[in-house]
This record gives sequence, C-alpha cells and structure tokens, in this order.
Amino acid sequence: MLVAALAAPGVALACRCIWAGPFTTVALATELVVLADVKSYERHGMDVAVVEVLKGQEDRRTIRVWGDDGALCRPYVSTFPRGTRWILALQREPGSSDYTISGCGAFWLAVKGDQVVGRVTATKRAAPDESVPLASMLAWIRSGGATPLASFQ
Repeated sequence: MLVAALAAPGVALACRCIWAGPFTTVALATELVVLADVKSYERHGMDVAVVEVLKGQEDRRTIRVWGDDGALCRPYVSTFPRGTRWILALQREPGSSDYTISGCGAFWLAVKGDQVVGRVTATKRAAPDESVPLASMLAWIRSGGATPLASFQ
C-alpha cells in the first residue's frame, strides 16, 4: 500500500491545512491586500502589477507572488491567468521581498467587470462562489471591514 500511495501523484504530497475561512475572514488577518493584474509567470511565481494597495504597505508597482510548486498549500499560478485582475490577500515570503498566496482559505477574489467573484463570506471550502459589487468590496477592505458589503448575487 505504501508503494502505491507514493507512486500516485498528489496523494503522498497532498496539501493538508486547516481552512482559514472566506475572504472576509482572511483579508483582515493578512498583511497586504492588493488589487492587481497578472502580468507574467516565472516557475511557480507570478508577477503582478499593483493597481492599488487596499491594506498594508507596498511601494513597488510590480510584485512577485509565489504559488504552489507541487508540494505546498498554495494555488498554482495558472489559477490566475495572465491579463486578469484579482484582489489578493498576501503574506510576505520569509527572508524575501516577495509574497505568497495561501490555498488554505479564500485568499483571492476574481474581478469580473464591476463584480468580484469568489468565496466572499462562505464558511465552507466547498461552498459555491459568491458575487459582490467591486465598489462595495473595495470600500469594505479599505475600511478594515467596517463598511457593510452590498447584497450578494
């Protein structure tokens, strides 16, 4: 059985982490939240253009965000196609000026026109995505969670 488990890709190295919660929970606990456009990939990292720093401090206009290399509890950067816009809740990579994005919660929301889509308030990992007006989500983040979110779709 051990041989079979080790031979099956993803089984032996599967990520196991405690679900940290929806975006409205994890964003309040992360050091940096940005509105960003995905520009390019390098290995298991992506370079994103910072459109706006919504929480925290970052002066650079382009930052590197590291995803999963196959053995980490992070999303693969292919989750974030080039040319798309996201709200990302990030942590600094230890010993680096780069950032990481966790897969152990809803640490990202897709920006689709004037809406953001993702697990905004859903407390279960398998919950369906929710849609909230972008302006409402931006106001909520900028206020540190004090501004109420608009109705979900």
